Amino acid sequence: MHGRSVRALRPHLGRRAHEKGTRLMKPPKPKQISYALIREDGPVGEPMYAMLRELVAEHHEEILEARIALAWCTSWKRDVDGRITLGKCRRASDLDRELAAFDFVILLSKDFWQSERVEPHQRRALLDHELCHAAVKYDKQGEPVEDERGRPVFRTRRHDVEEFAEIV
Repeated sequence: MHGRSVRALRPHLGRRAHEKGTRLMKPPKPKQISYALIREDGPVGEPMYAMLRELVAEHHEEILEARIALAWCTSWKRDVDGRITLGKCRRASDLDRELAAFDFVILLSKDFWQSERVEPHQRRALLDHELCHAAVKYDKQGEPVEDERGRPVFRTRRHDVEEFAEIV
């Protein structure tokens, strides 16, 4: 090895691997991708975006102009109480709006959405709930706020009520 040690050539090896000489560690696993955009024109996305448009038209007219994307989130795990996130509505930052044509992204648990145990009305309720978080921002006079390009400014709404199951 022309005077170089194994450790010098492979600094990621631990001391034990260096001491044993030729024993090498497994290569690291590739980084897991946590998000995947759901294509509106794909076989999975078509019915989902149809439901989204229907819900906005029926119950969320305030955000008719909002450009909303759907995406899978595959990294959510159960918390210490056993609960898992099923969906989350995220408002796009100014930079996000420059890079992609979205005002909001609704993240959905792929495992939940595609489970055979989940009924269509449960999927619809989840999507409707996440749409409730999407709102237009208003100024002090009650007028919708626009940015310097004339685009509506949006915000995310918090839940009206948050309570423990024992109380409800």
